[in-house]
Amino acid sequence: MTSTASLLPGTPLPNLDKQRFTSTHILRWLAAQQNWDKIHFDQQFCQDVARLDAPVINGALKQHLIVQFLTEAMPCAWPWRVDYQFIGPDYVGDKLRVQGVVTGSQVLDGRIFVSVDVEILNTDRGEVTARGKAVVVQNISGVPVLNAIGIAAPDGMGLPLATSPPDAATAEHISRLLGTQIDARESHYSIDLSRLRLFADAVMGLPPKHFDAQAGAASPWGCVVAPPLFPLHGIEALPGALPLSEDPRSQGREGVNEVGRDLAHMFGIDPAGGMNAGNRVAIHSLACAGERIHADSTLVGARRRSGKRGGDMIFFETLNRYSEASGRPLVTERQTVVVRLVGD
Repeated sequence: MTSTASLLPGTPLPNLDKQRFTSTHILRWLAAQQNWDKIHFDQQFCQDVARLDAPVINGALKQHLIVQFLTEAMPCAWPWRVDYQFIGPDYVGDKLRVQGVVTGSQVLDGRIFVSVDVEILNTDRGEVTARGKAVVVQNISGVPVLNAIGIAAPDGMGLPLATSPPDAATAEHISRLLGTQIDARESHYSIDLSRLRLFADAVMGLPPKHFDAQAGAASPWGCVVAPPLFPLHGIEALPGALPLSEDPRSQGREGVNEVGRDLAHMFGIDPAGGMNAGNRVAIHSLACAGERIHADSTLVGARRRSGKRGGDMIFFETLNRYSEASGRPLVTERQTVVVRLVGD
């Protein structure tokens, strides 16, 4: 544990070393996330369709590891802004470490905003596979920060919300939807302890306030609180509402109840595998057990580019807003998804 009040630029934070993510660990995560994407478990699909050497560890899981790293290193601080880009794949079976270093701080309205450079190291290959920047917030008084609602952003630290200009290489039926809402969903079920317990088991090492009723009641929130990025996966659909496809080339995304992800299917693109390329998030508050989650998604970017391994890809950006069903903001994310185009 490290106090943000005494951190100077160049100060390293304690590493977060995770247990090796074997295929059984990844299957547990897929169940917890409610994600049926075949790039994480189907070797044949990876090779024949997605052009991947082997199943890959979920980007969504890695983003939770980054937030876990920040909250363990600075337990009184709020992980307010996290931007990260996945620059290389981690394959199922690999071992990962999250590491970071303080790069600066600003004081505003009685709070310290500490900037951190963060990265994920694949310790098997000695290769950095994700890199990003984060901002954590601490009260000068030392009182723990319990949410970031109403906190003003210092210059340059806020989440970019603007829509990118149209890309000439991208199909017109996609470009004309830039700046418009393309999806909105609300959970049919409240967040329950069973789901949170499974989620904590899959991430590994999360504190009891995220799954135990007694620990939650004793926490400053007075209830069990979901992990900071849980809302991205917390929308529950009715049984049968999202049937899985029998098409062997289908990625499995059609069965995932998340906004701003299954863009190949949404835009009528024959998918050859899509991947999370990175994310920029602002975390406003924590969802509590018993609450329901609402989310909506706006298309804010779409650009077509040639891939390093042949063929073209579309880089989609969506601005996704998650809130508790009555309106309290939880998370805002600017998500980048890469869709490889079949036949290119």
